[in-house]
Amino acid sequence: MKHPSPKTGGMIATKRSIRGFTLLELLISLLILAVVSGAVFEQINRMQKKSSSEAMKLDQSQQAREFIDQTVRDLHMAGYPGPSMYSNPLAHPYRVAAGLVSVSPTQILLEGDVNNDGKVYSVNISYVANDPNDPTCPCIRRSAIEKIDADSFSQPTTPNYTETNHVLPPGTGSGQSGEDLFAYYDQNGNQVTDVGSGVDIQSPFGKSIIAEIKTVKINLSLLTQRDTESNGFTRTSMSATSRLNY
Repeated sequence: MKHPSPKTGGMIATKRSIRGFTLLELLISLLILAVVSGAVFEQINRMQKKSSSEAMKLDQSQQAREFIDQTVRDLHMAGYPGPSMYSNPLAHPYRVAAGLVSVSPTQILLEGDVNNDGKVYSVNISYVANDPNDPTCPCIRRSAIEKIDADSFSQPTTPNYTETNHVLPPGTGSGQSGEDLFAYYDQNGNQVTDVGSGVDIQSPFGKSIIAEIKTVKINLSLLTQRDTESNGFTRTSMSATSRLNY
């Protein structure tokens, strides 16, 4: 029997060592690569969705906080400067702030030196259920214009306002936030329920009801567009109270 020479055996071993992958081995390798890549890209996609969701929540929280803080500042300055600050208030009727002028569960009209510049401003904070020209409503709009007339209801209007978007409709009905945007309390902490759908200082009844109000509670709920992480909607709720200083 002949045995392969050492030289011939080396050639056979070399040929075997340089043999390529079979088709089955290649398919298995591609399958493993696809599974690993899919898992990696899924994690990246989740991270991107989470980052987008967190950014949306942060923007929502900042918007809610800005509205709450601004409204509290406005209420603190309501009624300042009052008649007692002038020896003859009738000589400067447009420089006297009436304080709360009109109130309802979704709107406040007040007067005060809200810019700390010695001028009285008429400030209107109101909930807007819908606006065909504004897809971000329901929203809340705040406008402020310098008082130029003694009559609180004869002030000029302004097209300029700041807006808080994507507001969850206030109220206790179906599809609403569960609370009124504004709630009013007397000096003993009892809610002033006679505000009803709204009162103002033009009538003796309304004036007496507004005179009872010493604290205003602001309840704000915002609802973002669809959350990319949970595929639902994110709700941000904030509240604050402001005691009137007049």
